[in-house]
Amino acid sequence: MILRSQIFRFGIVIAGVVASLNAQWLNYPDRGTPLTRDGRPNLTAKTPRAANGKPDLSGVWQMEPPAPGEIERLYGDIGSGAAAGDDGRDFSRYFVNLFIDFKRGEEPLTPTAAAQSVKNLERRNSLDTPTTHCLPYGLPNRYFNARP
Repeated sequence: MILRSQIFRFGIVIAGVVASLNAQWLNYPDRGTPLTRDGRPNLTAKTPRAANGKPDLSGVWQMEPPAPGEIERLYGDIGSGAAAGDDGRDFSRYFVNLFIDFKRGEEPLTPTAAAQSVKNLERRNSLDTPTTHCLPYGLPNRYFNARP
């Protein structure tokens, strides 16, 4: 009976320690990260290269949030229909329009892709869209629908 009581107490102590741990990312600096003189990551450094000479883009990436008011300036009032924590004003400016930086008609598309884009825009408000022909609703569309 004493052993069971001791195990129970030990379990309570372990649970208390675990519950009080900080639930944030730990600081694991990468040795290959170029640093500025003050020791911060140099975000303007040249892109690291892999052994084959191609850019090494491995790692965790996160977009920089847009400046306050930028999304409203580009797209107008987006409303408040988003779920909590899913505010469209925090999305990249490219989420709604990948070619926002190009003038209409100057997007870097092949002629076939440009023709398909025009066709998709014409059908956008109808029920006949490319995704309606893909059944069941696939994971890429299900996952990326209304998400950045």
